[in-house]
Amino acid sequence: MTDVPSPSRLRPAAWLLGLLMVLATVVAGSSPAQARAVPELVKVAITSVTPPTGDPKTPITIKGTVTNTSSVSMTWVQASFWRSQDEINDTRDLSDLLASPATVPVGMRWFREPNEASIFNITDPEANQTFKPGDTGSFSVTGTPAQMGLTSPNAVYAVGIHVQASPGNQPRRTVGRARVLTVLSDAHTSANLAPVIVLSAPPSRRIDGTFTDESLSDDITHRLKPLAEAAHTRNATVLLDPSLIDEVRAMASGYRVAGKGPNTVVGTGQERAKEWLNLVEPLLSSGRAYRLPYGNADVVGAVRQGSPRLLPKVKHALDPSNPAAHLPLAIIDPAAELDNSSFKTLAKELSPSVILTCAASVRKGVREDSGVKIIGLADTVRTGGHPQSNSDPQRRGILLSQALLMTRESIPAVTLVTTVDDVQATAPISWLHLQNLSTVLNGAKPGLHLPESRAGDTILKDPWWQVQHDVGIDADGWSDLVGASPQTASLTSAKFVSRSLSSSLKDREAWAVDVMRPASEVIAGNGLVLHSASQFVMSSSRNDFPLTITNSLAQTVRVKVVVTSENPQRIDIPDTQVVAIQPKETQTIKFAPKASSNGVVEMQAHLSTPSGRLLGSQANFVVKATQMDDVGWIIIVVSALVLIIATVLRIRQVTASSRRDTETAAPDAERPATKLDDISDDARAAPARKDQEAVPGDESAPGPLTNIDDPTV
Repeated sequence: MTDVPSPSRLRPAAWLLGLLMVLATVVAGSSPAQARAVPELVKVAITSVTPPTGDPKTPITIKGTVTNTSSVSMTWVQASFWRSQDEINDTRDLSDLLASPATVPVGMRWFREPNEASIFNITDPEANQTFKPGDTGSFSVTGTPAQMGLTSPNAVYAVGIHVQASPGNQPRRTVGRARVLTVLSDAHTSANLAPVIVLSAPPSRRIDGTFTDESLSDDITHRLKPLAEAAHTRNATVLLDPSLIDEVRAMASGYRVAGKGPNTVVGTGQERAKEWLNLVEPLLSSGRAYRLPYGNADVVGAVRQGSPRLLPKVKHALDPSNPAAHLPLAIIDPAAELDNSSFKTLAKELSPSVILTCAASVRKGVREDSGVKIIGLADTVRTGGHPQSNSDPQRRGILLSQALLMTRESIPAVTLVTTVDDVQATAPISWLHLQNLSTVLNGAKPGLHLPESRAGDTILKDPWWQVQHDVGIDADGWSDLVGASPQTASLTSAKFVSRSLSSSLKDREAWAVDVMRPASEVIAGNGLVLHSASQFVMSSSRNDFPLTITNSLAQTVRVKVVVTSENPQRIDIPDTQVVAIQPKETQTIKFAPKASSNGVVEMQAHLSTPSGRLLGSQANFVVKATQMDDVGWIIIVVSALVLIIATVLRIRQVTASSRRDTETAAPDAERPATKLDDISDDARAAPARKDQEAVPGDESAPGPLTNIDDPTV
């Protein structure tokens, strides 16, 4: 194939137009609009570009994969090295190119590399092999810039891959493309870049102090530790989430992870956490560290969504004892959500030192307003309002190109580093010099250029508002249940509300369910059990009756019992006193019904937090009031009077009987005793002795033997 002559070099708008016009001469009879409309049948992924920068005589090797994403099979699938001979002169040209479709610029395929290294047959040219839907193949192509017509050193060019194939019974054509930027350098090439390393992670600590899983431990190993190490070796600026510090410190002290059901297991990342803290702590006093809003809360989105009242919660979430509490505040806005109205609110409520945003033009440099310095981020590649998805080699090429062109135009190049791939993309090379953010901030100028207000969605989506509301309510309920002080309860609530706004969360609802599960399960009735008898009988208007509470949780809880009466006018039961129940303990608590009349009333008892939030555990029972008070006392008084009267009468009877016996015995003593008299005397004495042994008032004791004619009987 013969190369098509290069389009003439044009300035931004005309440059793109000229490139599109050339498309008509390259693609047989196709207009630019038609070229864009042709759907790509394969996905081309660039996995490596070696080297990412070099002199024009150094060959560039591009490797990657091709996947058939269509519904048709293909034959003779071939990857070819592609390049555009138009030098990208400035940041405007670069922005226009990056925002354009993959079909722009048109460029040319390269077939003249020695040993055909610039082409790669994924399937055979004889069309014996079939590339079926879903199939994936690898490729590796090489091209030498100077041989391809890329001869200017200290310049940026677009290179890449074109994939051709015969889909189905259709003619052979280009079925997929991918492009990447490369910088051709020489001894005079020089550029500056200020990478800002962001240390933040999705929150994973639950309301009871356990962790949802081991994701944070894994993140420390694979991402957070390399980021912290890069912050040391590159003398880079660091943005640190105080919530991450809290969670890693909890891990370093020993932690447990949620297991199956209510069980937990010992965490395995304690030593990793200690090592990471040892790396991070020196950074806090380095003078090049900032703190993020607690939990990396999306404060821009919250304000944009009309909820600035959440900002005091976010501000209060930072405990003064947190090691990052003394650091100046930085806010990041990679989604370009910031507008002038939200900026004024954030400046007033949070007083940040710096805001790094994709909403501000990088060409305006660093601006200062209301004591806040605003930096436009370099990685502003967006299509339809959303960031483009680029592979790591593509991102590396973009950053190197931006750094070169921005430095040439005296524009500060600032980029966020959040992944290990970002660390590699911003790695220093001979001509790329990494800067600290303080160097960039020194050039701040007055005058901020942001849209007055911005329409459109934010990262915070429905039902984010309901999620943060429910999280706050459950956090308050948990603090009340475990007996936290008002200050601790307020801080806990603020922390979880702020975490619920985290920019790191992909599924806010699922996260809220996981971290609040200990609280929601207790509220639903798990872990605390209220036991009761089925019936209680009142013998007076007030009685104390027992209920038992079993705590199978790992925390000491403070609860009371709230009883609902079916007929409170007849019998009412006030709330019980608040009791503290230790883990795995069963405790008895008294309740005291108040009865105003006789009857049977059904009751429903609920466990409750001290402030009155009902918990799921409940018990049903019946209280029966017999109103024994007045009747009982009457019976007791009458019985006592009867006993006293009977006792007095009995004493009188005994006294009278004794007197008669004495009087009868006196005359008999004057006559001689006879045998019969002795017998009679013994017979008469026996009942008298029995009568003396009787207990006065004992109705079962036999009375004295008296003459039935005795008027005292």
